[in-house]
Amino acid sequence: MPNDYQQGYDEAVRHKSRTEDNWVRSAFGPIVWLGVPLAITWWYLRRGAGAAAAGGAKSANPFSDMMEMMMPIKKRQFRVEVKGTKFENVIGIPEAVVEVRQYVDFLNNPNKFTRLGARLPKGCLLTGEPGTGKTLLAKAVAGEAGVPFFSCSGADFIEVMGGSGPKRVRELFEEARAASPCIVFIDEIDAIGSRGGGKGGGSVSSEENRTINQLLAELDGLATSGDAIVVMGATNFQDNIDKALLREGRFDRKVNIEMPDRAARVDIFTYYLSKICTGDPTGRLKDDDGNDLQVDKTVDNKVAAQELSDLTPGLSPATIATIVNEAALQCGIAGKTVVDRTSLYEAIDNTQLGKKHRNRAKESSTRRTAIHESGHALGAWLLPQQRNVIKISVTPRGNAAGYTQRAGPEFHEYQTNATLFSDMVVLLGGRAAEEVVLGNVSAGAMDDLQRCTDIVMKQLLSFGMSGNTGLLAFSPDANNSGRSFVKYSEGTQKHVEAEAVRIVDAAYEMMLDIVRKNREKLETLANELIEKKELMHDDVLRVLGPRPSSPTTAELSQQLDKITHGGSPPLKGEPIVAVA
Repeated sequence: MPNDYQQGYDEAVRHKSRTEDNWVRSAFGPIVWLGVPLAITWWYLRRGAGAAAAGGAKSANPFSDMMEMMMPIKKRQFRVEVKGTKFENVIGIPEAVVEVRQYVDFLNNPNKFTRLGARLPKGCLLTGEPGTGKTLLAKAVAGEAGVPFFSCSGADFIEVMGGSGPKRVRELFEEARAASPCIVFIDEIDAIGSRGGGKGGGSVSSEENRTINQLLAELDGLATSGDAIVVMGATNFQDNIDKALLREGRFDRKVNIEMPDRAARVDIFTYYLSKICTGDPTGRLKDDDGNDLQVDKTVDNKVAAQELSDLTPGLSPATIATIVNEAALQCGIAGKTVVDRTSLYEAIDNTQLGKKHRNRAKESSTRRTAIHESGHALGAWLLPQQRNVIKISVTPRGNAAGYTQRAGPEFHEYQTNATLFSDMVVLLGGRAAEEVVLGNVSAGAMDDLQRCTDIVMKQLLSFGMSGNTGLLAFSPDANNSGRSFVKYSEGTQKHVEAEAVRIVDAAYEMMLDIVRKNREKLETLANELIEKKELMHDDVLRVLGPRPSSPTTAELSQQLDKITHGGSPPLKGEPIVAVA
């Protein structure tokens, strides 16, 4: 034990002497272990910042530069080739073409305006429903002017790392300035141009704020510079865009692109029919190798365009292009040498409703479906306020076991209290037919009842079409948002619901009377529908006869006024519908 103690004591003395002799190591060792990595990191960041400054892309966020060096982001190429796109390729929106045509002169001959002291407009916002041709219109401006076209989407500026959104904006405009004169197109600009608080509510992050601010700064820089750059944006939700982005001097021109009317749809169908082989000399008559196709003329493109436009009110140009392409695809699958008229009509149903599939329903279910759809068709046929019945079918398509197709309204067609009431009558036609003919009703009318409820609630809460509820307009869609978001009181809700029940009951009594008066014809129509699976307009005309001229809109409005001003439904036991 003494030897062990002495050995330990000697070791401690030797360790103390070594420590006292090498005090530099003990004093500066920790500094070296911590300082060297920090110095290397500082040098690496300074080197990256110097390279960015030399390239003219100095960042205001050193952290984003460090993150980018650790996880490099590939620089996006925004330039898109549009040489083959001209105004002649933009069909169905002539008013919008006229409004943006002036930008071609702004880019090609700016002195025409600047000599008069005018300031060239730098921003143009294209708004409208999806599929109306906003992107194509912007490409056509660049194609006509013969200038470079830079295209991006609002989602392109959204990255995981902080500061990458403003960096993308700077890269886009730097590339555009190097190629001016040019056009910069930002699709779905509401993805980066919204700060929240609009109709959709919600909040916005600091990263999105920085991206918007960078975009505003770039637009202001264009306004004070001599660069011939036009910025065009496109959105379906103009109300959600920050007001600072829409002020004069930035996006000071707004071009609204509307859905095509009948004349525009004829032009659109004619254009797309000329791209496929219908046998018409104005269409495609050569194969991919340039050889002539020996086909018979089965479709007159001009006549077909007019007929198809009558069947597709309210559809966008993109949907029309899909319909024509779907017809060509199905003819190719079937091995046909030409796109025939039947395939074009079938493509409308395939696009809007879904493709046919095997009927798995029992015979009793098929009969109920036929009676249900015949009830809808009967109500639409006997009410002059409704558009013509085009087709009735019990062939399943998509989620529908059957359907009644009617000509839809045009985009700018107004709805009145009489047309809305007649819509409710027709929607309740299927349930009324089941009750009168079969003696019981099914759950198949659930969607009809939901749509009927939506109509009457909007009629009372949004359109001010009731003398009892007044002329105040609320938002019935807010019902799904919870009680705290509803703008009207519980008393108003109770009153409106009672009023809605009275109107819907009156519509149902009216439809029941129509079915009872025309039960024999309804059953004949249903039996033919079961046999043929599909009935066209001529078949309905043969069974139900010519459409009546009463009740007129004035008569229907008068009856509806009696209902909505506190009287009992006058239609119960007192039909005003002419019997076919």
